[in-house]
Amino acid sequence: MPGLIQRTELKTFYYTPVHCPFCGVRVMGADPEDETRITACPHTLFIAHDTAFEYRSERLDENLRLNGLSEREIKAKWNEDAGGIDGFTDKISLADAIKVAAYAPAPSAYGSYYGFAPVE
Repeated sequence: MPGLIQRTELKTFYYTPVHCPFCGVRVMGADPEDETRITACPHTLFIAHDTAFEYRSERLDENLRLNGLSEREIKAKWNEDAGGIDGFTDKISLADAIKVAAYAPAPSAYGSYYGFAPVE
């Protein structure tokens, strides 16, 4: 059985563009015309921030048993069961999965989260 997702944190350079560690695709801000545009590669499991998922892959939904749940039920799951998206995504158990957690410095408590895993 695969272990839990590995994580790394960006605290000083939290604004650094995040690239997939498996193929190198830049997942946020890849379009110079729209820095907020999401570009998910096949390895991308999720892209999220503290208040919502911006992108969820089918593999993530299967792994965390989110299939068939409404968005409200999913939000309740990560909000109540796991203490937020950060804690909820720490429960992912896919082989060699990696999470990048980027935290803006105080006084902001804002976090962004990016998950990736190899494709079999």
